[in-house]
Amino acid sequence: MSNPTIRINPRQEQIIRLVRSQGYVSNEDMAQQFDVAVQTIRRDIGFLAEQGLLTRHHGGATPNSTIENIAYNERQILNLKAKDAIGHCAASLIPDRSSLFINIGTTTEAFARSLGGHRDLRVVTNNLHVASLISGRPDFRTVIAAGELRPKDGAILGAAAIETLDSFRTEFGVIGISGIADDGTLLDFDLNEIQCARTIIRNSRRVLLLADHTKFSRQPMGRVGGLADLMI
Repeated sequence: MSNPTIRINPRQEQIIRLVRSQGYVSNEDMAQQFDVAVQTIRRDIGFLAEQGLLTRHHGGATPNSTIENIAYNERQILNLKAKDAIGHCAASLIPDRSSLFINIGTTTEAFARSLGGHRDLRVVTNNLHVASLISGRPDFRTVIAAGELRPKDGAILGAAAIETLDSFRTEFGVIGISGIADDGTLLDFDLNEIQCARTIIRNSRRVLLLADHTKFSRQPMGRVGGLADLMI
């Protein structure tokens, strides 16, 4: 569920996208682009910085560090419509009675919410939220990876999780990602997440990458693989 204490308006969401795509952006440039007063931009930047969505500087703002992802509850409220649309589109590619991996992320959770019309799926996941979303379906067979639970986002990680994922081979692997480089390299922040994603890719006959346009402006340090590793 989204954090009810955080609300960002459409202009603030556009500010986040602009800063992440361009790096440093001055308050004056943003005020001109959004046709508002500089004071309004300063208030927006101050609020977004307090929420950890960007870094405030004198006269402007920059993206957050490339070595740490933004908080889960903040990711939940960004690009909701796009994530829901991506999840719905990806779900339409999954036939009934399929087997699939689903990994960590808010977009893969949107995908899981879109599986309501499916029947007899066999799901392997290291995402506790995904498991909860599909837990009410008696015709679904769900395997939850062993491992260490990361409470902040429901991720299940570690050597035991990798061993669980590596014990299966599925028709589909449904993965999210934190960033996509210009050359098609798939990027993420956390080594444990990267290892789980690689295991899913290796053990899936076809891989669905779920990513909205903002992932092309983010450059985490860790390499998962490349677009060439994906069949869909």
